[in-house]
Amino acid sequence: MAELIKPQRDVSAEDILMTRIVVYQALIDILIAKQVISEAELVHCIGRIRLEQANLK
Repeated sequence: MAELIKPQRDVSAEDILMTRIVVYQALIDILIAKQVISEAELVHCIGRIRLEQANLK
């Protein structure tokens, strides 16, 4: 099981968001490279999610 590591400095919200962006991009790249999802499917899903979020506002 993963061990929780305490940061040695305060981590800003920007640092956390940038890390998430990098991790998500890496995961997307892996899924596309392994042909689990196509770029067209990804774009379609992103569009659907954006519409759903817009409807919630």
